[in-house]
Amino acid sequence: MRVNLGELLADRGAVRVVAFSERIESSGEDIALFDPVQGELVLTSTGRTVCLTGGVHTALTLVCGACLKPFRQPLEVSVEEEFARATASVIPSRGETALGPEDFVVPVGRDEMVDLTEIVRQHLVLAMPSAPRCRDGCRGLCDTCGADLNLGPCACPPGSA
Repeated sequence: MRVNLGELLADRGAVRVVAFSERIESSGEDIALFDPVQGELVLTSTGRTVCLTGGVHTALTLVCGACLKPFRQPLEVSVEEEFARATASVIPSRGETALGPEDFVVPVGRDEMVDLTEIVRQHLVLAMPSAPRCRDGCRGLCDTCGADLNLGPCACPPGSA
């Protein structure tokens, strides 16, 4: 979903509410997004920048890092970005100085278009768990024989598993 920010940048105080509902392709084989990503995004003009805020939610299918079984995980993500026309005042500095607020503003190209789907996809990727677990207390697999320890003890001698 692409949005033109030109009109918002020209009109201080303008607000545009976007109902977001998109299917987003997953980027890894251990993650599947079967449900559409849904939510509400608000674009607000400050005159110099456009602030994007809102939230989205979906459900993922992940692979447990302990027992290797797939499971569904709900995911809710807050989205916050700030955009401005690409001018010298919003291009991040490359020196040794401390970061300022302008270093976190995303410059918008000449066409003044922003791909909200890509922004939401990036926020989803950052919010995904790095070591997913199907449940608290998942015992995983036996290091020796590979048996699922959630189903009970394996046949390995004590101390070898």
